[in-house]
Amino acid sequence: MADIARELEDAELLARAAIGYEDACWRPSMHDQIATELLEEAVGALGDEDSNLRVGLLSGLARGLDFKGKRERGAIVRTSAISMARRLDDRTGLATVLMRSYWSRGTTSVEEILGMLTEAKELGEELGNTEIRTEAMAWRMPALVAVCDLASARREVAELRAMADRTAQPFMLHVAEHYGSAIALCDGRLEEAELLAERSHEWSRLLTGRDASGVYGIQMFSVRRELGRLAELAPVVRILAGEGTREGPWRPGLVALLAELGMEAEARRELSRLVAEGLDPFRASLWLASLAYLTDACSALGDEAAAALVYPELEPHAGGNVMVGHLVSCYGAADRYLGMLAAVLGEWERAGEHFERALDLNRRMGADTWLAHTAYEYGRLLLARPGGDRSRADALMGEAAGLADRIGMPALRARIRATGSSDLGAGALPDSLSPREVQILVLVAQGLSNRQVGTTLSISEHTAANHMRSILRKTGCANRTEAASYAHRHGLASA
Repeated sequence: MADIARELEDAELLARAAIGYEDACWRPSMHDQIATELLEEAVGALGDEDSNLRVGLLSGLARGLDFKGKRERGAIVRTSAISMARRLDDRTGLATVLMRSYWSRGTTSVEEILGMLTEAKELGEELGNTEIRTEAMAWRMPALVAVCDLASARREVAELRAMADRTAQPFMLHVAEHYGSAIALCDGRLEEAELLAERSHEWSRLLTGRDASGVYGIQMFSVRRELGRLAELAPVVRILAGEGTREGPWRPGLVALLAELGMEAEARRELSRLVAEGLDPFRASLWLASLAYLTDACSALGDEAAAALVYPELEPHAGGNVMVGHLVSCYGAADRYLGMLAAVLGEWERAGEHFERALDLNRRMGADTWLAHTAYEYGRLLLARPGGDRSRADALMGEAAGLADRIGMPALRARIRATGSSDLGAGALPDSLSPREVQILVLVAQGLSNRQVGTTLSISEHTAANHMRSILRKTGCANRTEAASYAHRHGLASA
């Protein structure tokens, strides 16, 4: 159509072709230089006079510039489009520009963006335009989570699902379900989070040119590690981490997975490689996910060099949420991760301050999954710190244990038991295993022999063997290999 418009020297036809091309590109993440250049050409051909068509061109151009990383110019173009739409009383054009303001993150504050998206939603309602209203709601969701307003996000996601059903657009249905999964994970509704992620992935299969496998992978990784089923994903994560790309969160994710599965030597090797290569390759895609997974690995391995590298990168996010991408997932207060890193670095006071802030924010948001993790990490700090408050540590461990039992987080529950805290509530170890037997089972799952177990726990090899026989008898396992599998199935391998 653009070629025809050029031959006819029809500026309006060229403008409509440019708007249509840009709108067709952005959803499958195919936005390319051609779309931006075509919009620029059409803006020049149409002239400087105010018009509804010019508003549409500037609206698309602002979004295109944002996508290309030219956000400062995008903000200028967007401001011009908003002013023109208001002068013309072009309410549909205004709603469209405001709806696309989400992509100006980086030059515009989240609070400002949320205000523009709210106005777009209200205009959509007044105009009876379901598509504008639905899309504005779709981008309000991550903005609400970014400002830590999960209460509003919960209400919005229910409304968004209903609106997406009305539009019957696969993209909006895909987005609504993956937002729902992220919120359910925060809330501790893990089975629902998994189901919604599956549904989102199914809708994504209908989107031409869009590969949403990364979204699905992050969500499955996030949910299944809480369900104690991380070992199921190990082969897939290894493949993704080894596909030849140095970008994205899968290599950091692999380190976290290896550490959590007790494969310490391999985890340390991979983490050392990442530190030696530097973190810059991971900035391009899902940066916060990479930082979160590296923090998990640093904490599990006690790696001070890696912690010193990650802490300053994460520190600017203190006081906010760790939101992966456009609400692919949300891991709660960033201060929890900062507290973990500060603890590895031996900065006890700073770690405690971070954990206090994380407890407060995760409680206020009702993010029970991350509240459980925060209480555990803070309790662990107090137990490890010289002169730490043991009674406070026990209370925190008790709170974490209660949440882990209610939500169904066996891996976290096992780590809590292994601390030996005296206030863990009524949760029972599987098959009447004793805390000492769980400690031994963890080491067996790591591949240690009875002699190595004895050395690690300062007991004799004979005593370790006796405990091992008791473990096999209680669990019904025939040998150490089956016992290691049992440990992984019951979330005990990472205790």
